[in-house]
Amino acid sequence: MQGGTGSGSEFQVQPEFIPDKYESGTPNTVGIAGLGAGVRFILSQGLAEIRAKEKRLTHRLIEGLQSIPGVVVYGCGDAHKQIAICSFNINGLTSSEVTMTLDEEFGIMSRPGLHCAPAAHQTINTFPQGTVRLSPGFFTTEKEIAQALKAIEKIAARSLKRGVKHE
Repeated sequence: MQGGTGSGSEFQVQPEFIPDKYESGTPNTVGIAGLGAGVRFILSQGLAEIRAKEKRLTHRLIEGLQSIPGVVVYGCGDAHKQIAICSFNINGLTSSEVTMTLDEEFGIMSRPGLHCAPAAHQTINTFPQGTVRLSPGFFTTEKEIAQALKAIEKIAARSLKRGVKHE
């Protein structure tokens, strides 16, 4: 609201004339170009195709996670009724331990914790630990889903070997 104004940098207050009144600082030209490229990509692929691929990947991920002993999957479990996000935990490990192992040993990015939603985690009884979140997207491949599942299976098996009781 105050400071360098672009068209009247010597003044501390925004000018009253339009468009300068609403344009503090340098426009985010790179961001605008990126947004334009993103919109063009979505229009070229089509929302239906993007959503269909994300549903296939999410279905495979949910199905695979549910088949691994010691892995608890949260959510409705139906890729047709959710966005492309899978939250899970491995019994006996914190979400941070799982995420760190996925990253350091397997080069797989995930997100641990409460995901800025403590009330949701209280509802699903994962507070204060949270969950591990994987978010497949349009550029994720079937091979990458398979690699993630194999990595999670190895981590869960190690946890089981350590004597952690899996439900």
